[in-house]
Amino acid sequence: MAEYMEFRSRGPMRLLTPHLRLKSIYDLPIPWLKERHVRAILTDLDNTLVPWRDYRVAAELAAWFKTLHSEGFRTVILSNARPSPTIQKMSQELETELVVGARKPIQRFFRQALERVSASPSEACVIGDQVFTDVLGGNLMGCYTVLVDRIGTREFIGTRIMRVFERRVLKNLDRFVVKPGDPE
Repeated sequence: MAEYMEFRSRGPMRLLTPHLRLKSIYDLPIPWLKERHVRAILTDLDNTLVPWRDYRVAAELAAWFKTLHSEGFRTVILSNARPSPTIQKMSQELETELVVGARKPIQRFFRQALERVSASPSEACVIGDQVFTDVLGGNLMGCYTVLVDRIGTREFIGTRIMRVFERRVLKNLDRFVVKPGDPE
């Protein structure tokens, strides 16, 4: 199993602090999810599952979704991307639900995604590559959140601007790392 960093914070920073930070989706620790009774995975699309606007399904990605489904997880892609036939096709190939045209971190779209997988926030984990959309939105809802490193370097201009602020937040995460034996 790949290594991961677990975080816990209080106060306003808790909204910008993921529960876990991973290199990629493929490092997601299934036992960690099961210990927390997670039943549903809400995942971002661009630069989390695939490079920005490259909606081809790689064999490794298909296998990852198949593993999640075989472990009993329900899945939904929650993306700010505009609806398109290629994203719809990708969702069908991965046998996952889809909510596109979201404006994360607006809660309405997270609620819609949770409804698609019949899960409460405490039973869901949001996975994404951005602090101010995926992590903030998931934390506001009361979901578990996982921040992954972005896949590619190409991004929407607005995302590139937000990355400047995101780097400042990420520099401060080290003080929230959970060490083995830390009390809850």
